Amino acid sequence: MSNSTLTAIEVERNNRIAKAKLLQDKGNNPYIEQVKRDMTLQELSQKFESIRGNIVTVAGYIKAIRLSGKIGFTTVEDDSLPDGFQFIFKSDLLEEAHLNFHDFKELVDRGDYIQVTGILDLSQRGEPSVFVSEYRVLTKSLRSLPEQLDDIEIKYRKRYVDMKLHPEVREIFRMKSKFWQYTREFMLKYDFLELQAPTLEHTTGGAEAKPFSTHHNALDEDFYLRISSELFLKRYIAGGFEKVFDIDKNYRNEGIDDEHLQEYIQFEFYWAYSEFEQMLNFSEDLIKYVISNTFNTLELKYQDRIIDWSTNWPRLSYYEFIEKFAGISLQEYDTVEKLKSLADKLNLKYNKTDGYGRMLDLIYKKTARPKCIEPVWLIDHPVSISPLAKRNPHNLESTLRSQLIAYGSELTNGFAELNDPVDQLARFEEQQSLRDQGDDEAMMIDTDFVEALEYGIPPTCGFAYSERLFSVLMQKPIRETTAFPLMKREK
Repeated sequence: MSNSTLTAIEVERNNRIAKAKLLQDKGNNPYIEQVKRDMTLQELSQKFESIRGNIVTVAGYIKAIRLSGKIGFTTVEDDSLPDGFQFIFKSDLLEEAHLNFHDFKELVDRGDYIQVTGILDLSQRGEPSVFVSEYRVLTKSLRSLPEQLDDIEIKYRKRYVDMKLHPEVREIFRMKSKFWQYTREFMLKYDFLELQAPTLEHTTGGAEAKPFSTHHNALDEDFYLRISSELFLKRYIAGGFEKVFDIDKNYRNEGIDDEHLQEYIQFEFYWAYSEFEQMLNFSEDLIKYVISNTFNTLELKYQDRIIDWSTNWPRLSYYEFIEKFAGISLQEYDTVEKLKSLADKLNLKYNKTDGYGRMLDLIYKKTARPKCIEPVWLIDHPVSISPLAKRNPHNLESTLRSQLIAYGSELTNGFAELNDPVDQLARFEEQQSLRDQGDDEAMMIDTDFVEALEYGIPPTCGFAYSERLFSVLMQKPIRETTAFPLMKREK
């Protein structure tokens, strides 16, 4: 194939492969070199004044090269110093080196990883620099980075390019790591035990969501990927544990939008012998701890206002919440027909098979929830939309359930867990009936879980949030805060 039929990327790649071969011929194989460095570039920068004049060996990634006669200036970065540090290559300093200045000009490119040994000093412009006397190419890059990356689809597909180009993207994932670190740290501080739940299940439950399915070859059976850890974490409680949690992946076969992913990380805890009010106070302390340590403040900017997360969050019952934020007395609509009539007036779309609970949830989500910006605990959800929550002893038509609502989003979910096996079976059967009528997000009957309840579990509260909480607090779409979101295959 002639050069005229190759793309510019292919030409560059071939040129760089040739350079890698020439480096190998000179005794510098850029794919088997072992790295040596005395310190990170951040340490180098911080210690510069005290070690100026010393010889150091350091390494990094070349983000910029500028040649001027017999001198070359490079900006080299590592993860500790995204702005980079200056390495200066001079012809006279490299005369006796294994690779000389001519080799540097001809064989080294932007994007290469390099190790240098040299003297620390100031450049003529007064910039801290390493004056290189010896260098090795640690990795030869075959593609140069684009100058900018604006296409959102390419950003998600080639997130490693996005991360290399934009240190602020790496910072998102550093913060996300802290978010989960401080969640775990808080739970361990209060003697919760981190345990695991299966990913493959015969019957999946713990949430209203459509599951993924897969085939197990060795057992020759179909399984579901879990949509929640809930039912297995509560099995731990049935087995005698009292304080358990997990931070793990869930899988839900639902639509993609700014708050939903099909594969995502979720945190859940279950606490035996706790009561609902105690769980709410604990959960509020947990979230404040995580926000404070992740963002270094409890005052976060939302659009053009500051939200103070340090205050005590008000608690509103389900119907109070809807009346306050949407002006609708929803409890007056006591049949599914009345709710569908209201939905028609509000121009809301729904499925013919949607039952009473699904319609309640739709109207609440479309009318009231988007208007709640400052944190509010939504409590006392109707039984029809809370199949796993314990009934409120003061109002048997509502449940001891909580959701933190802020920024117009549902950020958490918490329950005083249902431990009545007869009531639980009846609610499972009601959910299964909805499923049989075509509601593929309704729960399945989990007879083994009902059996676990029949052996008895103590009064228990549970609470959960997912990486949605982090993305909402960052005010970014959830795919933006997910390093490698699942995407449709490129053609």
